[in-house]
Amino acid sequence: MGDVVHQDLNRLSYHDHSIDLVLSSDVLEHIPDPYHAHAEVHRVLRPGGRHIFTVPFHQTEFLDERRAALDPTGQVVLLKQPAIYHTDAPLYHGDPTRPTPGVLVYTIFALEMLVRLRDLGFATNLYHLQAPWRGIFGPNAIVFEAIKLF
Repeated sequence: MGDVVHQDLNRLSYHDHSIDLVLSSDVLEHIPDPYHAHAEVHRVLRPGGRHIFTVPFHQTEFLDERRAALDPTGQVVLLKQPAIYHTDAPLYHGDPTRPTPGVLVYTIFALEMLVRLRDLGFATNLYHLQAPWRGIFGPNAIVFEAIKLF
């Protein structure tokens, strides 16, 4: 009891169709190829299984915003270069284990994600959360539920 298992979403150690539920919170934006990770989650889920996750999400954009990528040698390539006001500078999210500079953001998701998840075999629900008394507020408090169809 109390054991916590950590897995690499690109190489899950579980057998095909062996898991009912996968939870991830603000992880997929830090993976260079997040749709490979989604495919890996799909592989291990049983039909009807669910992946509950949160990611940064542009609700009014069609295409994902790719901010960084890996080149063929595995080196990070920044696709957004620093501007005068740093709005396009590399984006890092805070991490208590690596406070400086934090963890690089590769992707900010948009409506494209819903289409790509459908192509992988998921039906996806989007839930807007509003619970100011619990500290959940703002226009982008969203949780996704991806349900494996087949």
